[in-house]
Amino acid sequence: MGKAEKKQQQQEVQNLIPGLPDEIAMECLIRVPYKFHNDLKSVCQRWLNLISSHSFYRERIRSGKAEHLVCQVQPLPLSPPNPKDSSSATTHLVSDSAAKITSTKKDQQQDDDDHELHQQRQEVHRTPLQYGLTIFNASNGTWERIRPHVGRIPMFCQCVAVPASRKLLLIGGWDPITLEPVPDVYVLDMVNNSSRWRRAKPMSVARSFFACAVVGALTVCVAGGHDGQKNALKSAEVYDVEADEWRMLPEMDEERDECQGVCLEGDRFFVVSGYGTESQGRFKPDAECYDPTTGSWSKFDHVWPFPSLSPRGSTATITSNRLQQHQWLWFLGKEQQQNGEVVEGKIVSSIVPLPKSVTEGSSSPCVSVTTLHNSQQQQKVFVMTGNGGRGCSSSSSAAALSSFICNECEGEGAFIMERDMSNGNIKWDHVHLPVGFSGFPCSASFLLI
Repeated sequence: MGKAEKKQQQQEVQNLIPGLPDEIAMECLIRVPYKFHNDLKSVCQRWLNLISSHSFYRERIRSGKAEHLVCQVQPLPLSPPNPKDSSSATTHLVSDSAAKITSTKKDQQQDDDDHELHQQRQEVHRTPLQYGLTIFNASNGTWERIRPHVGRIPMFCQCVAVPASRKLLLIGGWDPITLEPVPDVYVLDMVNNSSRWRRAKPMSVARSFFACAVVGALTVCVAGGHDGQKNALKSAEVYDVEADEWRMLPEMDEERDECQGVCLEGDRFFVVSGYGTESQGRFKPDAECYDPTTGSWSKFDHVWPFPSLSPRGSTATITSNRLQQHQWLWFLGKEQQQNGEVVEGKIVSSIVPLPKSVTEGSSSPCVSVTTLHNSQQQQKVFVMTGNGGRGCSSSSSAAALSSFICNECEGEGAFIMERDMSNGNIKWDHVHLPVGFSGFPCSASFLLI
């Protein structure tokens, strides 16, 4: 073999795909669906290094091949046995094993069967409610569930996606057994190890129902919520995702339980509404904003006009480049659907009517909202409701909504809203919910992978 042939052979071995220029090989690899990326890493060291790099996922985003992942913390369904099925499994959690109940005699006394079934159902209801992380891939319509290997996911924890590091954080919430607030933090790296959780440094203060938002590229701010005595908090702290360190921020002026966290203008952390210890359930109309450049809080009045309604989960923030404004979308029920917008500086709050199939029978349905896409041409938002709505509707205007019922889904409804920015027209598309994925999410976030 000549020197030229040896050199060519060595070059092919070094190529991402032998016989192809690396530019063409990259075009091939970025098209591989995310669910196969762990398999790609096992091919060779060079593929492992490439698929583990953030530059690979930036290229997927640039080329339009990235996948839209909605990450939700959902209660895992409890499954009492089917009395008509003599070989059904008593499954406390989806995919968790349990003892099988087998009937070997068809003439077994009915009273004994009923008594056994009653005991099993009691056991199911005594089992502490457990949560799992659900991933809905909005690009291909698939659902999957990821279970932590480091203990139980806290109830009502905050699910936070950090796009710059492509990590998911689960922060705070309640211990599912003691029902006490916890300071726990769990981290899932969606690039390097999407199947293993790790415990991160806990918060300085155990809290639940607090405001939370990614501020800047790699920091997460939390504020308010309540402690183990159900006292509303005004403390705040910030987490450095890469350094795995928390530090306290100055306290807010007021206590704020069940408040909503919003990041606007890149690094300004808004804590919206909430209520104090002595005014439980009466939501404040104002917000407090932390400015990291000054290290201080300032108050904004007339931000939340619904004293009996929590802003948690039912809102989405979207930056409008063409108007250089920050749009805060409110997805509300029939009683709160009003015309017009609330303008506060560069913040424009718009009320988006929910589909009739969601609001019928419930004036204020529970809503979980996650922004999927935002551009000058189109806005796209994933909405999951908690009152049993199952339909799909579309409209040429936000005021005219028609609906039909999906006969395949059971439980809560899921939708994707698309808004045409050129004319304001809104279209609602129904998302099919597989069995076991209809539990209303206590928290949700979004990653582009």
